[in-house]
Amino acid sequence: MKTPFLGSAYSSRSTNLAGQRCINLYPELIETKEGKEVGGFYGVPGLDLLTTLGNGPIRGEHTMQGGNLYVVSGSGLYAVTAGWAGALLGTLQTASGPVSIIDNGSQVAVFDGVAGYCWNGTSFVTLSLPFTGPMVANYQDGFGIVNALGTGYWYQSNYKDLITWQALNFGTADGKPDPIVGLGDIHREVWLFGTSSTEVWINAGNSGFAFQRLTGVFIETGCAAPWSICKMGEGLVWLGQSDGGQGVVYLSKGYQPQRISTHAIEAALKGYATIADAIGYSYQDAGHTFYVLTFPTANVTWCYDATTGLWHQRAGFSAGQFTRHAGNAYAFFNGLHVIGDYASGNLYSFNLENYTDNGLPRKWVRSWRALPSGKAVDKPIRFDSLRLDLETGITVPAGTNPQIVLRWSDDGGHKWSNEHLAAWGTTGATAQRVKWNRLGSTRRNSGLDRIFEVSSSDPVRAALIGAEMEAS
Repeated sequence: MKTPFLGSAYSSRSTNLAGQRCINLYPELIETKEGKEVGGFYGVPGLDLLTTLGNGPIRGEHTMQGGNLYVVSGSGLYAVTAGWAGALLGTLQTASGPVSIIDNGSQVAVFDGVAGYCWNGTSFVTLSLPFTGPMVANYQDGFGIVNALGTGYWYQSNYKDLITWQALNFGTADGKPDPIVGLGDIHREVWLFGTSSTEVWINAGNSGFAFQRLTGVFIETGCAAPWSICKMGEGLVWLGQSDGGQGVVYLSKGYQPQRISTHAIEAALKGYATIADAIGYSYQDAGHTFYVLTFPTANVTWCYDATTGLWHQRAGFSAGQFTRHAGNAYAFFNGLHVIGDYASGNLYSFNLENYTDNGLPRKWVRSWRALPSGKAVDKPIRFDSLRLDLETGITVPAGTNPQIVLRWSDDGGHKWSNEHLAAWGTTGATAQRVKWNRLGSTRRNSGLDRIFEVSSSDPVRAALIGAEMEAS
């Protein structure tokens, strides 16, 4: 009997209703519908070390087209060449927290919520700004733009000059009296995200301040976390907030916010001490477009796959515990997805063929309800065996014998069995059977609804296809 192995991360407020975990695995569907199954799971990419810049953390990254990668590590702004050599350009007043980095082809400006800074190719200067709290910046049509923290004001630099900011060159988002949280830029439109509303502005070529509000567009949804805003494909994605509440992830569709989070994701966010520190970035790899959303205080990272519409969790693994993913900032540079570490000055690249995180173990987990949805569970069931269908004997380190761990719960994920190991297959064992026998029975007094969970931390490519069980 096939068991419903394929699916997303979906742990409901009560795991008795739904308790599916999907950690460091992402589902991929077979587009031709002619595969062995409808789809399966692959392991998320590992981390290859590229270079180290200072002591970290990596607070922001930005690629200048045809030029260098610019990175803020700790309090330092660095230029990184295609050969991964880094040079310190200047020092910021702050040493932690996300930053915005923009460029106009010859100048690079950095904003950290306290001050603005500019590298003009030869010198590093602290900007003389006519406002305080420069927060989230963007660049459009030759102008640098940035919001003033805690206000409804946003400012524009001089044309093709990121050093000069004039006091009268500003606009006000006043559709509602909520302060601007952050900026988004797409299709040559500036989205001004407030705490409970969003306005869209365009470059109208006005004298002085060039921008004006787009008439007829006003979005009654704002943003809960300024650093969650990013471009994903042809839309903007962000962690939302409105007069009615917060904690929903949205993707813009035209001028409408489309909910892409699930009740399970929203329930998880509801349990975090804060979501205002969320950091998001998007990237495309192997035909998938991902939105990676990290909650530093909660120490958790979630990932939405726009290609399948499914969520999974990404995690580091340390001292036997899952942590947030190492990624704290992102840029595409030199043909690589470059990830900055939240705990050091390391820059990494994503690598689907690396099954560790810079040499450290990476653990994957998949848990699912043994029976199909709606299947009655009003009497005990004996589980004779479970066979996992997956790739074996490939990419196995010489001399190793990787293992997959199985455990199960019969009461909705509250109590778990002991761990049971099965060999994954040594090098060349491409027909290895990964199977567990004599898996016990559910009981009326200890739970009637089984959840299976498989996992491994061995450095082998995870390509999971399906699962079959024998039960009576």
